Amino acid sequence: MSLQSTSLHPQVAAAMDRLDELVTAFEQHPDPQVVDGLVEVLRAVDMLHRGALQRVAELLDAGGLRDQALADPDVALLFGLYEDAPDEDEQARAEAAVEAVRPYVEAHGGRLEVVASEDGVVSIRLLGECESCSHSPGTLRRYVEDALREALPEFTRMNVAAAPAHTAAPTKPAPVLIPISALSQRPGAPSHGGCGSGGGCGTSARGCSACG
Repeated sequence: MSLQSTSLHPQVAAAMDRLDELVTAFEQHPDPQVVDGLVEVLRAVDMLHRGALQRVAELLDAGGLRDQALADPDVALLFGLYEDAPDEDEQARAEAAVEAVRPYVEAHGGRLEVVASEDGVVSIRLLGECESCSHSPGTLRRYVEDALREALPEFTRMNVAAAPAHTAAPTKPAPVLIPISALSQRPGAPSHGGCGSGGGCGTSARGCSACG
């Protein structure tokens, strides 16, 4: 990082160069556990810095102060390191957070999938019975959001993606077919029991709540 360090404060430039040396030395260590430990430390530091810098950037933008802040070479370097490098670990952390709450969701008949996670926005697909159960819009969503917020400091919101049609649970009752004669009824016209067939649709009380 010597080229980037030319305009930095001398102590910052020295620290950057020393960091390069240490990382290179540890990457060549013969013990893979030492290398794995280094990677874990760097990821943890990255997570702390990335989330905090995103919040700082939002505050600077709100006050129109970003350009003034980036005029400082030390500040510009720190922002550049994170803005130029994608967070390849973000989706992995989102998936780990979802994995932690999966037993709770499955206990209510649902399944979770992480579709994508980028710039603090996590897209989740909710499959199974929880698509329509009372827990889906409220309790389950807050539960998953809390887990994501704890695992991702940069988390801003969660989007729930629509589940594909073929993912419907096989235990759901078969759809009630509407008789062709019912399609000719005017809006607001009497429906003869609610199903449009005069109560004789042949559907069991469990399948047709109006005729039952």
